[in-house]
Amino acid sequence: MIQMFADDTKIFSEIKGTNDCDQLQNDLTALENWSNEWLLRFNAEKCKVMHLGKPQAEFKYMMMKDDRPVELGTTILEKDLGVHLDPSLTFSTHCEQQVNKANRLLGLIRRSYTYLDGESLVRLYTALVRPHLEYANAVWYPIYKKDSTLFENVQRRASKLVPGLRDEPYETRLQRLKLPSLQYRRVCGDMIELRSGLVVLGCP
Repeated sequence: MIQMFADDTKIFSEIKGTNDCDQLQNDLTALENWSNEWLLRFNAEKCKVMHLGKPQAEFKYMMMKDDRPVELGTTILEKDLGVHLDPSLTFSTHCEQQVNKANRLLGLIRRSYTYLDGESLVRLYTALVRPHLEYANAVWYPIYKKDSTLFENVQRRASKLVPGLRDEPYETRLQRLKLPSLQYRRVCGDMIELRSGLVVLGCP
């Protein structure tokens, strides 16, 4: 199967044995021949192989570069449309990356303003920080409590930037700022997706 988006192309298949590996190599060769015919050549040195789950067979996948075969390297972490993928699809690395990025932006806000009222903080936080904590979360929804806590801790720190709320409990700070927890927003997002799916399927 092939998936293409802009200049990203992925070819993938379920591998149960060497025959499946041979078939995937044949598909890869056919795709490369097509790309050469239409002058959309792949850069073989940038192409990589990722095994999702436990590899079933050792196999060297090849592509051509300057009329010579090049063995494709294997990767254990790849960023695809802003989401970091790992072989186990736990997305813990993605969670850490996004939290680090959000914390850096939160630190920038803290250093840039000597005083923040509640309204200003909410505007800055929801526009600059929270999107990094929620982008594509239908894909990488945190399955481990530690990952969910990492995300919520960013919002905890953000809510403490308002001087008058710093010593209040987290739940009270959210109520005063009219901010729902990130966990609540994820659940609401799932319900919206579910409802949309039911409507598309023609369900009431």
